[in-house]
Amino acid sequence: MTDTLTPAPDAYVVVAEVIHGARVAPRLGSGLYCSAECAEHGVRELVGDLSKEEDGSGFVLPYRGRAIGCVVTRGGRMWVVQILASSELPAV
Repeated sequence: MTDTLTPAPDAYVVVAEVIHGARVAPRLGSGLYCSAECAEHGVRELVGDLSKEEDGSGFVLPYRGRAIGCVVTRGGRMWVVQILASSELPAV
């Protein structure tokens, strides 16, 4: 019997980016997640953090099988908060 190597599953991260308004650096969530379902907690957490920090309002909805968040701030920024698999991250 031959041993085969199984590729490790993707790790998932939560990333927030400004899509409208004054640009700032993207924000990463607080950790790595084993699945997109687990990363939903990170989306909700980051939406809540951004809403408080920037005095705004946020919400989370399902989109194409993953949770996605949006935060609109009093300062005129709109953030999108999304889950990305490690294979979806740009190479540096």
